[in-house]
Formats: sequence, structure tokens, C-alpha cells
Amino acid sequence: MKLSKFLLAAALLATPVSQAQSPFISHKGREVVYQGLTEDFVPFNYQENGEVKGSATEVAKEAFKRAKLKATFTVWPWARAYKAALEKPKHFVYSTSRTEEREKLFKWVGPIVKDEVHLASLQSAHFEPHPDFKTFKSYAVAGQYGDAPIEFLQKHGFKITIYREEDERMQAFKKGRIPLDIVTTGSQKSYEAKWNVKYKKLAYLYATDYWLAFHPSTPESVITALNNALESMRKDGTIKNITAKY
Repeated sequence: MKLSKFLLAAALLATPVSQAQSPFISHKGREVVYQGLTEDFVPFNYQENGEVKGSATEVAKEAFKRAKLKATFTVWPWARAYKAALEKPKHFVYSTSRTEEREKLFKWVGPIVKDEVHLASLQSAHFEPHPDFKTFKSYAVAGQYGDAPIEFLQKHGFKITIYREEDERMQAFKKGRIPLDIVTTGSQKSYEAKWNVKYKKLAYLYATDYWLAFHPSTPESVITALNNALESMRKDGTIKNITAKY
């Protein structure tokens, strides 16, 4: 009887050891839950009725499901979300452009969706579109802290007025205090509806892919599993079908 109890106890003790060998289990034997942080950026990521939605969010959720990993998704102001992913293990930020400056700051999963970035004014403004974006270099551009398009324009010598909150930035742009703003092909319609503005695209800046950017302590096994899941989603048409809905 005592021997049986001993064997049973040994078997139970052995179970967590087996689980701990999984790349998706923490050193304490508990399943890791990754914290996904994003901004309100329709149609890629946004909150509706308490749930984080959007094409990028839906792609990310399916990738986690296929990789047998767990994640939560939360909408925060962009600067706060970006900072958390930089500083906190088990956190990631999306939808994020993978730039040269950011490359070594994160571990990357993606791409998840595509977009195009433009310099724009209000529809009522006197500006006329031009194929060379540098034509508008003498005018101030409204931007948010940590935005990749702003970093791009700064490298080309543009004057940027930085705002930490999107509402503050958009009010300055709507009232004409800042003449130029950034708009993307994917987000233009939703921004016009939300802020009651009409954009005039002045110049194409660049095309971009959006990624999930993970804290650098994230295990390579996790990054590989998620990228493999995304690859399967590309091959079976899942990503194409998701983005087509938006």
C-alpha cells in the first residue's frame, strides 16, 4: 500500500517536469499569457463593446490559437503601449512598422497586414498634391510620439509637432494650427468619420507592413511558433479572407 502511494506520488510529481519542457510553459509550470497592446487604429485594431477587434487583431488571435499560445488584447494610447512592450516581458505591441531603428529593440512576428502611408492636409486647404513629398518640407506636420511615419519625416528634415494624445493632435489639425497630418490608405475612411474631417492626400510616403513587436526576452520558440502559424494562414488564405472583411 505504501509502495503504491509512493509510485502515485512520484507519477504526479513527474507531470509538471514534463510540462516544464514545453517552450510555452514558464519556469513555474504555469502557462504563459502574453499581453497584446495596441492603439485605436481602425480598421486594423480598435475596441468595440469591450472587445478588441480589427483585421490585425483577428489575424493575431488566429495565429496565437494555431500556435497553441495564449494572449490578451488591450487598447491603450500608443506611447504607453509601445513603452510597455519595450520594458515588460511577455508583452507585445501591434500594429507596428518594422523600421531600422526598431529592429533590435523587439522580436518580430509577421507581417500581419499591409498599408500605405501618405502626407495629407484638410480637403479645404490650399495645398495641391505633388509626387515628391519633400515639396512640403517647410510646413509643420502633426504627429504622435513613437509613430514610424513621423520618424521617417524627421529623417528627411521635416518639422514635426509631437502630441502624446491623438485627440489633441487631431484638434490641432482640424482647427488649422498644424497644416499637415499623416494618413494611411487603410485608416483614412475611419479617421474621417471619427473626427469629422476630409483629408486631401498630398504625397505618397511609403508602403508598410504591420507586425507584432515582442519584448526581447520572448523565447525564440514562441516567435517561431507564431511565425509558422502565420505562414500556414497565408497558404490557406486565412489572412486574405480576414483582411477582405475590413
